[in-house]
Amino acid sequence: MKHTLTLITTLLLSTLAALHAADAPTKPSDVLVIIADQWSPRYLSWDNKEVRTPHLDRIAREGMIFDACYTTSPVCMPARVSLLTGLYPHNGGHALWGNAQGYFPSPEDTPMFRDIQRAGLTTAQIGKTHWTSGPGWREHFKNSGAYFKALGLDHVEDISGPPDSTKGRDAYSLHLQKLGLLQPVADDLHGRYVKGEFEPRPSVVQPENYHDIFTTGLAVDFIGSQPKEKPMCLVVSLHSPHPPLDAPGDYATMFDPEKLTLPANVPEKYLREGHALDHAKTRRMLANYLGKMALVDDCAARLADAMKARGTWDKTLVIFTSDHGEMMGAHGFLTKGRFYEESVRVPLVIRWPDHIKAGRSKAPVQMMDVYPTIVEAVGGELTANRFAKSLLPIAKGEANHVRPIATSEIGDKPPLRVMARDDRYKYWADEEREYLFDLETDPLEEHELSADPQHHETLNQMREKLLTHLRSTQVNKAAGAKSKVQRLREAEASKK
Repeated sequence: MKHTLTLITTLLLSTLAALHAADAPTKPSDVLVIIADQWSPRYLSWDNKEVRTPHLDRIAREGMIFDACYTTSPVCMPARVSLLTGLYPHNGGHALWGNAQGYFPSPEDTPMFRDIQRAGLTTAQIGKTHWTSGPGWREHFKNSGAYFKALGLDHVEDISGPPDSTKGRDAYSLHLQKLGLLQPVADDLHGRYVKGEFEPRPSVVQPENYHDIFTTGLAVDFIGSQPKEKPMCLVVSLHSPHPPLDAPGDYATMFDPEKLTLPANVPEKYLREGHALDHAKTRRMLANYLGKMALVDDCAARLADAMKARGTWDKTLVIFTSDHGEMMGAHGFLTKGRFYEESVRVPLVIRWPDHIKAGRSKAPVQMMDVYPTIVEAVGGELTANRFAKSLLPIAKGEANHVRPIATSEIGDKPPLRVMARDDRYKYWADEEREYLFDLETDPLEEHELSADPQHHETLNQMREKLLTHLRSTQVNKAAGAKSKVQRLREAEASKK
């Protein structure tokens, strides 16, 4: 009898444990985030067959593609700070509306890596950070390592970008210096930046010594050095396909400009950065730009192989995105900083085998939503008062939307420029006027509708949606505050 009771008790405990395990949220073994720089959404291989990124294609096929992901600002620093903070540029604790000298986000306002770290993961970023500009942090921290530690990072290799000076002390500059290549690279890049970074010609170094290949090598070494029993979150931030258009070696000749097709919104002739441009010159720029994308794709393949060697690839949460896009001739513009799709929309793919649906979502989302998505996936707790939202409900098929609109902001003088995009329309206001586009019927934004009487009601609705968003996304330090009278009454009630 005693033996039977013991057996029954054991079976019950085993059953309860199994049920508890089944109910417990499954966490990824690792998290790998790949951030490109200045990747136009017009050049994603799942929509554009002239692009060659087979490795990213494979990740996209196995994951969820977000077709309406927008950066909170179409320029590097504020977009990246939004990711770290989970805040919009208009929020206190961010307050950066463009690239600026002397800026650095305080650790108190940038909790992304700390939230992930508290969930038990090793945190690392390798490559371009670009959260700070200038030495402002030095007033508060003895060195950059102390600053990064305060942000919640266990490991950082900050590769600021291609060195245009021989004074660089980051790992890549030291690597070039050791090879006797730092001076030639610095001279080449300095000349490009002064005379025009959109002049397409090969890098002065071969691919094996190109900055993104070097950065990827550091990331591969880091992956190989980490104990397999402890999960990690690694952000690999690459500089490409950001200009200068200096794709190295075979990447510079991989695409024949004459065989490339330009979108219809690229003018036949336009003037930019003091240069008269036409379709032939734009195709030459595009060929080099696509070569740099192919290089990023090969870097992604190396990272995937490293995770496979680690043994966690099939359980790894993988995210691919960019900080902002690139106009590449659209509407007669180059570079970024505008609310046209080419500049403000970004690629976003999330892959997590057996946990999220493979497919595509047209819901408006923000690039900064990557932060709470990771925190939820790893079973962490999101710091309060964040406006970024987890995308797992969409990726798991539990919801169609997590926000009514996506927005973006930029400007260095009032009135500042703001944009809103819902399921169909895009609205923005700049220093002079308002704009309205129907992205469903006019995806290339060739027909501006704000002056059309038939669209006045839509214009009013989009203006109101943006106003509601701005009213609803303010950091409120008084939230939850109680008056003195209420506190006293509650204190007296608790004594009874």
